[in-house]
Amino acid sequence: MRVLWIGIAALALAAAGARAQEERAIDHFAGVGVRAMGMGGAFVGVADDFSAVYWNPAGLVQMEQFEVYMSFLRNRFANEADQAGAPASADLENTRFGSLGIVLPYPVYRGSLVFAAGFNRIKDFDYALRIEGFDRAASLQVKDLFTHEGEIALTSLAGAVDVAPSVSLGAALNFLTGEDQAVNQFEWLDSEDRFEEKRFLARDTFEDDYQTALSATLGAMVRAPRDKPKARLGATLTSGATHRVRYRFKGVPSETGYNLVEFDDGRVQENPPEEVRGGYKIALPLEFGIGASYLPIPGLLLGASAHFAGWSQTEYRDEDENELRANAAFETQYKDATRYHLGVEWQVPVVALDLRAGFYTDPLVFAGPRDPSLSVDPIANPLIIARQDRRFFTAGAGLLFEEVVRADLAWTHGSFERVEGELQEDAATDRVMVGVSCRF
Repeated sequence: MRVLWIGIAALALAAAGARAQEERAIDHFAGVGVRAMGMGGAFVGVADDFSAVYWNPAGLVQMEQFEVYMSFLRNRFANEADQAGAPASADLENTRFGSLGIVLPYPVYRGSLVFAAGFNRIKDFDYALRIEGFDRAASLQVKDLFTHEGEIALTSLAGAVDVAPSVSLGAALNFLTGEDQAVNQFEWLDSEDRFEEKRFLARDTFEDDYQTALSATLGAMVRAPRDKPKARLGATLTSGATHRVRYRFKGVPSETGYNLVEFDDGRVQENPPEEVRGGYKIALPLEFGIGASYLPIPGLLLGASAHFAGWSQTEYRDEDENELRANAAFETQYKDATRYHLGVEWQVPVVALDLRAGFYTDPLVFAGPRDPSLSVDPIANPLIIARQDRRFFTAGAGLLFEEVVRADLAWTHGSFERVEGELQEDAATDRVMVGVSCRF
């Protein structure tokens, strides 16, 4: 069976190459703030709660009371795919902590001075793909699994001040940390009982640790009029963080090409994975945001914003000594992208209830091919085509109790379709966000 094992190893290496590592620190917007996401993330020109530390710190000056804020998230990622005629699907669900923060207005003689600090989860790495089919060349049933689970979060210290009767400036110092656990698993089953082995398993994993990196956000806001404004205009500039990524790779043993073999007679042969540790630095580009909000009638708030990031300007600041990573060609593999957000909030008369809805786009920025060192091939090294870029619809509600406690709920649903050679994906994301804030 040595010849068969060699064939299995070759198949594993080929499949692993087809799912080469992307830089997860790029893109993967997760959304911040339950009220903000109920409005589709159109919050740069609103920014009047704790989430302003992310959306636009200049908006903090609108807060006149001490606030404590907390939120939780329930996420689901579903993927229906087709690999050269073989159906594929996967589901991934988890519950995570979303945000925790405080806002502290400081008394001043004129204008407003406000400080804030807290934690927000800002990027989401969740992804899953399961492919099943029959390999006629090896006469084996094939089951491949690819997953990512992780996040990047930031801890912020922010402040804002009125510099003119209707103009405020704000800044936030952000400390970013994160992690990602990626699994590529290849399984072959002798469903026709042709060999003395009945199951082969090859598996490699990456555990990425995004060590603490710094960034800063500068924000500005104009309000008309200053108190209870009908119109607001905001703008932000966020410096790109330079992440130090430390990774731990556990791979298929090079001598055998598999981690485990189960035989028909019940024997199990296991081979310990080969382990490699390394690291590198990745420097992200500046991000710009601009947004506006308007109250056409009392109780009806309209918002819109746009966020631009030049992802193709990402750079490596350090080499990976093991040459397992830090090999992306950002100018050719990644696209610059602009996210657009639209939202509305309606304060229901008589009752202390707010209803919200929104929409936003989040373009897929990785265009491939996965191996930048090789020429483009429609099967072996294809470009990635977005048949439908990511787009999200959102809804939400907020209820105020005794003018002190606010409970917020938001739901976002997003989807995308993309083609990568013989692989066609139709993915959907659903997220439920629950938040509570207290103002004193």
